[in-house]
Amino acid sequence: MILGLTLYQILWYFLEYSFIGWVVEVVYHAVAMGKIINRGFLNGPVCPIYGTGMLGVLMLSNVITSALTDAGVGSHSVRLLCIFAGGTIFATAVELAGGWILDKLFHARWWDYSDRKFNLGGYICPEFSLMWGLGILAVVEIVHPFLAVEPTHGIIAHAAGVIILAILYVILFIDCVATVLTIRGFNKKLAEIDEISAAIRQGSDYITEKVGGGAYKTTVKLEEGALQAKLGYAELKDKVEAGKEELDARADSTRRDLQARRDKLLEELTKQRHIGIGRLLNAFPAIKHEKYAEVLKEIMDRRFGGLH
Repeated sequence: MILGLTLYQILWYFLEYSFIGWVVEVVYHAVAMGKIINRGFLNGPVCPIYGTGMLGVLMLSNVITSALTDAGVGSHSVRLLCIFAGGTIFATAVELAGGWILDKLFHARWWDYSDRKFNLGGYICPEFSLMWGLGILAVVEIVHPFLAVEPTHGIIAHAAGVIILAILYVILFIDCVATVLTIRGFNKKLAEIDEISAAIRQGSDYITEKVGGGAYKTTVKLEEGALQAKLGYAELKDKVEAGKEELDARADSTRRDLQARRDKLLEELTKQRHIGIGRLLNAFPAIKHEKYAEVLKEIMDRRFGGLH
Protein backbone atom coordinates (compact mmCIF):
# COMPACT_ATOMS: atom_id res chain seq x y z
CA MET A 1 0.00 0.00 0.00
CA ILE A 2 1.19 3.51 -0.84
CA LEU A 3 -0.67 6.13 1.23
CA GLY A 4 -3.80 4.02 1.19
CA LEU A 5 -3.61 2.85 -2.44
CA THR A 6 -2.39 -0.43 -3.93
CA LEU A 7 -0.10 -0.40 -6.96
CA TYR A 8 -2.92 -1.93 -9.03
CA GLN A 9 -5.22 0.93 -8.01
CA ILE A 10 -2.55 3.55 -8.70
CA LEU A 11 -1.95 2.29 -12.24
CA TRP A 12 -5.67 2.13 -13.05
CA TYR A 13 -6.53 5.45 -11.39
CA PHE A 14 -3.78 7.20 -13.32
CA LEU A 15 -5.21 6.05 -16.65
CA GLU A 16 -8.83 6.62 -15.66
CA TYR A 17 -8.30 10.15 -14.38
CA SER A 18 -6.01 10.98 -17.29
CA PHE A 19 -8.91 10.01 -19.56
CA ILE A 20 -11.48 11.92 -17.46
CA GLY A 21 -9.22 14.98 -17.55
CA TRP A 22 -8.97 14.68 -21.33
CA VAL A 23 -12.78 14.55 -21.58
CA VAL A 24 -13.09 17.63 -19.37
CA GLU A 25 -10.59 19.54 -21.54
CA VAL A 26 -12.37 18.57 -24.76
CA VAL A 27 -15.82 19.49 -23.39
CA TYR A 28 -14.57 22.78 -21.90
CA HIS A 29 -12.94 23.77 -25.19
CA ALA A 30 -16.03 22.72 -27.16
CA VAL A 31 -18.25 24.91 -24.99
CA ALA A 32 -15.85 27.87 -24.84
CA MET A 33 -14.57 27.83 -28.43
CA GLY A 34 -17.26 25.89 -30.29
CA LYS A 35 -14.75 23.32 -31.58
CA ILE A 36 -14.19 19.69 -30.71
CA ILE A 37 -10.48 18.91 -30.82
CA ASN A 38 -8.04 16.65 -29.04
CA ARG A 39 -6.84 18.90 -26.21
CA GLY A 40 -4.27 16.44 -24.92
CA PHE A 41 -0.51 16.86 -25.09
CA LEU A 42 -0.34 13.25 -26.29
CA ASN A 43 -2.06 11.72 -29.30
CA GLY A 44 -4.24 9.36 -27.28
CA PRO A 45 -7.30 10.41 -25.25
CA VAL A 46 -5.36 11.10 -22.05
CA CYS A 47 -4.01 14.11 -20.16
CA PRO A 48 -1.37 12.63 -17.83
CA ILE A 49 -1.15 15.81 -15.76
CA TYR A 50 -4.72 15.12 -14.56
CA GLY A 51 -3.87 11.52 -13.72
CA THR A 52 -0.79 12.61 -11.80
CA GLY A 53 -2.69 15.35 -10.00
CA MET A 54 -5.60 13.14 -8.98
CA LEU A 55 -3.32 10.40 -7.68
CA GLY A 56 -1.66 12.99 -5.46
CA VAL A 57 -5.04 14.32 -4.36
CA LEU A 58 -6.36 10.85 -3.51
CA MET A 59 -3.27 10.11 -1.43
CA LEU A 60 -3.56 13.52 0.20
CA SER A 61 -7.24 12.88 0.92
CA ASN A 62 -6.36 9.57 2.62
CA VAL A 63 -3.72 11.32 4.74
CA ILE A 64 -6.13 14.13 5.71
CA THR A 65 -8.91 11.71 6.58
CA SER A 66 -6.55 9.59 8.68
CA ALA A 67 -5.11 12.64 10.45
CA LEU A 68 -8.57 14.03 11.28
CA THR A 69 -9.70 10.65 12.56
CA ASP A 70 -6.64 10.33 14.77
CA ALA A 71 -7.28 13.86 16.06
CA GLY A 72 -10.88 12.98 16.87
CA VAL A 73 -12.30 15.43 14.32
CA GLY A 74 -15.29 13.79 12.72
CA SER A 75 -16.84 16.84 11.06
CA HIS A 76 -17.56 16.20 7.39
CA SER A 77 -17.44 19.94 6.69
CA VAL A 78 -13.92 20.22 8.12
CA ARG A 79 -12.82 17.28 5.99
CA LEU A 80 -14.25 18.90 2.84
CA LEU A 81 -12.55 22.21 3.69
CA CYS A 82 -9.21 20.48 4.22
CA ILE A 83 -9.53 18.53 0.96
CA PHE A 84 -10.43 21.72 -0.91
CA ALA A 85 -7.47 23.64 0.53
CA GLY A 86 -5.03 20.75 0.13
CA GLY A 87 -6.30 19.97 -3.37
CA THR A 88 -6.01 23.60 -4.47
CA ILE A 89 -2.41 23.84 -3.27
CA PHE A 90 -1.42 20.46 -4.70
CA ALA A 91 -3.07 21.00 -8.11
CA THR A 92 -1.48 24.44 -8.38
CA ALA A 93 1.93 22.94 -7.58
CA VAL A 94 1.44 20.24 -10.22
CA GLU A 95 0.40 22.81 -12.84
CA LEU A 96 3.36 25.04 -11.97
CA ALA A 97 5.84 22.16 -12.09
CA GLY A 98 4.30 20.69 -15.27
CA GLY A 99 4.33 24.01 -17.10
CA TRP A 100 7.89 24.78 -16.06
CA ILE A 101 9.18 21.32 -17.02
CA LEU A 102 7.51 21.39 -20.45
CA ASP A 103 8.87 24.90 -21.00
CA LYS A 104 12.43 23.88 -20.16
CA LEU A 105 12.29 20.58 -22.08
CA PHE A 106 10.75 21.91 -25.29
CA HIS A 107 11.36 25.68 -24.97
CA ALA A 108 7.63 26.25 -25.48
CA ARG A 109 4.86 27.61 -23.28
CA TRP A 110 1.85 25.30 -23.77
CA TRP A 111 -0.50 27.38 -21.66
CA ASP A 112 -0.12 30.95 -20.51
CA TYR A 113 -2.00 32.85 -17.79
CA SER A 114 -0.01 36.04 -18.29
CA ASP A 115 -3.23 37.94 -19.01
CA ARG A 116 -4.74 36.85 -15.66
CA LYS A 117 -4.35 38.86 -12.47
CA PHE A 118 -1.74 37.79 -9.93
CA ASN A 119 -0.34 35.06 -12.18
CA LEU A 120 3.05 33.53 -11.46
CA GLY A 121 5.22 33.43 -14.58
CA GLY A 122 2.12 32.71 -16.64
CA TYR A 123 2.16 29.13 -15.33
CA ILE A 124 -0.50 29.50 -12.62
CA CYS A 125 -3.06 32.04 -11.42
CA PRO A 126 -5.49 32.25 -8.46
CA GLU A 127 -8.55 32.03 -10.70
CA PHE A 128 -7.66 28.63 -12.10
CA SER A 129 -6.22 27.42 -8.78
CA LEU A 130 -9.64 27.90 -7.17
CA MET A 131 -11.29 26.14 -10.10
CA TRP A 132 -8.91 23.20 -9.63
CA GLY A 133 -9.79 23.11 -5.93
CA LEU A 134 -13.52 23.02 -6.58
CA GLY A 135 -13.10 20.46 -9.35
CA ILE A 136 -10.99 18.22 -7.12
CA LEU A 137 -13.54 18.43 -4.34
CA ALA A 138 -16.29 17.40 -6.76
CA VAL A 139 -14.24 14.50 -8.10
CA VAL A 140 -13.28 13.22 -4.65
CA GLU A 141 -16.82 13.41 -3.31
CA ILE A 142 -18.89 12.52 -6.40
CA VAL A 143 -16.79 10.77 -9.04
CA HIS A 144 -14.24 8.79 -7.05
CA PRO A 145 -16.74 6.80 -4.92
CA PHE A 146 -17.79 5.02 -8.14
CA LEU A 147 -14.16 4.01 -8.80
CA ALA A 148 -13.05 3.45 -5.21
CA VAL A 149 -14.62 0.02 -4.78
CA GLU A 150 -12.62 -1.44 -7.67
CA PRO A 151 -10.83 0.49 -10.44
CA THR A 152 -12.30 -1.80 -13.11
CA HIS A 153 -15.73 -1.94 -11.40
CA GLY A 154 -15.43 -5.71 -11.08
CA ILE A 155 -15.98 -6.09 -14.81
CA ILE A 156 -12.41 -7.23 -15.45
CA ALA A 157 -10.75 -9.95 -13.43
CA HIS A 158 -7.52 -8.96 -11.66
CA ALA A 159 -5.29 -11.14 -13.86
CA ALA A 160 -6.90 -9.81 -17.04
CA GLY A 161 -6.65 -6.29 -15.62
CA VAL A 162 -2.90 -6.65 -15.19
CA ILE A 163 -2.51 -7.74 -18.83
CA ILE A 164 -4.66 -4.85 -20.05
CA LEU A 165 -2.65 -2.43 -17.91
CA ALA A 166 0.60 -3.68 -19.45
CA ILE A 167 -0.76 -3.19 -22.97
CA LEU A 168 -2.13 0.28 -22.20
CA TYR A 169 1.12 1.45 -20.62
CA VAL A 170 3.14 0.19 -23.60
CA ILE A 171 0.85 2.21 -25.87
CA LEU A 172 1.21 5.22 -23.56
CA PHE A 173 5.01 4.92 -23.66
CA ILE A 174 5.02 4.75 -27.47
CA ASP A 175 2.72 7.78 -27.58
CA CYS A 176 5.09 9.73 -25.30
CA VAL A 177 8.10 8.88 -27.46
CA ALA A 178 6.24 9.80 -30.67
CA THR A 179 5.15 13.13 -29.19
CA VAL A 180 8.66 14.00 -28.02
CA LEU A 181 10.10 13.18 -31.46
CA THR A 182 7.37 15.28 -33.10
CA ILE A 183 8.20 18.30 -30.95
CA ARG A 184 11.94 17.86 -31.51
CA GLY A 185 11.33 17.79 -35.27
CA PHE A 186 9.16 20.89 -34.97
CA ASN A 187 11.89 22.73 -33.07
CA LYS A 188 14.43 21.82 -35.77
CA LYS A 189 12.16 23.26 -38.45
CA LEU A 190 11.61 26.42 -36.41
CA ALA A 191 15.38 26.78 -36.03
CA GLU A 192 15.89 26.35 -39.78
CA ILE A 193 13.22 28.94 -40.61
CA ASP A 194 14.74 31.36 -38.10
CA GLU A 195 18.23 30.91 -39.57
CA ILE A 196 16.95 31.41 -43.11
CA SER A 197 15.05 34.52 -42.03
CA ALA A 198 18.19 35.95 -40.43
CA ALA A 199 20.21 35.32 -43.61
CA ILE A 200 17.61 37.01 -45.79
CA ARG A 201 17.29 39.99 -43.44
CA GLN A 202 21.03 40.62 -43.32
CA GLY A 203 21.19 40.86 -47.10
CA SER A 204 23.53 39.88 -49.86
CA ASP A 205 26.77 40.57 -47.96
CA TYR A 206 25.84 37.94 -45.38
CA ILE A 207 24.75 35.44 -48.02
CA THR A 208 27.90 36.08 -50.05
CA GLU A 209 29.96 35.30 -46.98
CA LYS A 210 27.97 32.09 -46.44
CA VAL A 211 28.20 31.09 -50.09
CA GLY A 212 31.88 31.87 -50.48
CA GLY A 213 32.81 30.83 -46.97
CA GLY A 214 35.18 33.81 -46.82
CA ALA A 215 37.28 32.33 -49.63
CA TYR A 216 36.58 35.19 -52.02
CA LYS A 217 37.71 37.89 -49.60
CA THR A 218 40.86 35.93 -48.80
CA THR A 219 41.65 35.53 -52.50
CA VAL A 220 41.16 39.23 -53.14
CA LYS A 221 43.55 40.17 -50.34
CA LEU A 222 46.21 37.80 -51.67
CA GLU A 223 45.80 39.07 -55.22
CA GLU A 224 45.97 42.66 -54.10
CA GLY A 225 49.40 42.01 -52.63
CA ALA A 226 50.81 39.69 -55.29
CA LEU A 227 49.38 41.08 -58.51
CA GLN A 228 49.04 44.78 -57.98
CA ALA A 229 52.63 45.44 -59.04
CA LYS A 230 52.35 43.24 -62.16
CA LEU A 231 48.87 43.90 -63.48
CA GLY A 232 48.33 47.40 -62.24
CA TYR A 233 45.54 48.71 -60.12
CA ALA A 234 43.00 49.13 -62.95
CA GLU A 235 43.26 45.55 -64.16
CA LEU A 236 43.06 44.23 -60.62
CA LYS A 237 40.00 46.36 -59.97
CA ASP A 238 38.27 44.94 -63.05
CA LYS A 239 39.06 41.43 -61.88
CA VAL A 240 37.73 42.15 -58.40
CA GLU A 241 34.53 43.69 -59.79
CA ALA A 242 33.99 40.72 -62.10
CA GLY A 243 34.43 38.36 -59.19
CA LYS A 244 32.05 40.42 -57.09
CA GLU A 245 29.39 40.35 -59.82
CA GLU A 246 29.70 36.59 -60.04
CA LEU A 247 29.34 36.19 -56.28
CA ASP A 248 26.43 38.66 -56.21
CA ALA A 249 24.68 36.54 -58.83
CA ARG A 250 25.32 33.44 -56.74
CA ALA A 251 24.08 35.27 -53.66
CA ASP A 252 20.85 36.27 -55.45
CA SER A 253 20.32 32.67 -56.51
CA THR A 254 20.97 31.49 -52.98
CA ARG A 255 18.58 34.08 -51.59
CA ARG A 256 15.84 32.82 -53.90
CA ASP A 257 16.56 29.24 -52.86
CA LEU A 258 16.46 30.20 -49.20
CA GLN A 259 13.18 32.03 -49.63
CA ALA A 260 11.69 29.05 -51.44
CA ARG A 261 12.85 26.71 -48.65
CA ARG A 262 11.41 29.04 -46.01
CA ASP A 263 8.06 29.25 -47.81
CA LYS A 264 7.96 25.47 -48.14
CA LEU A 265 8.62 24.90 -44.43
CA LEU A 266 6.02 27.48 -43.42
CA GLU A 267 3.48 25.92 -45.77
CA GLU A 268 4.12 22.45 -44.34
CA LEU A 269 3.67 23.63 -40.76
CA THR A 270 0.63 25.71 -41.67
CA LYS A 271 -1.20 22.95 -43.53
CA GLN A 272 -0.69 20.18 -40.96
CA ARG A 273 -4.02 19.95 -39.18
CA HIS A 274 -4.92 16.72 -37.45
CA ILE A 275 -1.69 14.78 -37.03
CA GLY A 276 1.78 15.46 -35.70
CA ILE A 277 2.62 19.02 -34.79
CA GLY A 278 -0.56 20.25 -36.49
CA ARG A 279 -2.66 18.52 -33.84
CA LEU A 280 -0.59 20.04 -31.04
CA LEU A 281 -0.87 23.54 -32.48
CA ASN A 282 -4.64 23.10 -32.70
CA ALA A 283 -4.75 21.84 -29.12
CA PHE A 284 -2.64 24.73 -27.79
CA PRO A 285 -3.41 27.81 -29.93
CA ALA A 286 -1.89 30.10 -27.27
CA ILE A 287 1.48 28.31 -27.40
CA LYS A 288 4.55 30.54 -27.18
CA HIS A 289 8.16 29.64 -27.95
CA GLU A 290 11.12 30.82 -25.89
CA LYS A 291 13.64 30.87 -28.78
CA TYR A 292 11.57 31.25 -31.94
CA ALA A 293 8.65 33.43 -30.88
CA GLU A 294 8.43 35.42 -34.13
CA VAL A 295 8.54 32.35 -36.37
CA LEU A 296 5.91 30.55 -34.30
CA LYS A 297 3.68 33.63 -34.30
CA GLU A 298 3.89 33.79 -38.10
CA ILE A 299 2.88 30.12 -38.32
CA MET A 300 -0.03 30.55 -35.90
CA ASP A 301 -1.20 33.71 -37.71
CA ARG A 302 -1.24 31.76 -40.96
CA ARG A 303 -3.14 28.90 -39.35
CA PHE A 304 -5.72 30.98 -37.50
CA GLY A 305 -5.75 34.16 -39.58
CA GLY A 306 -4.17 36.25 -36.83
CA LEU A 307 -7.06 35.44 -34.47
CA HIS A 308 -5.43 32.84 -32.23
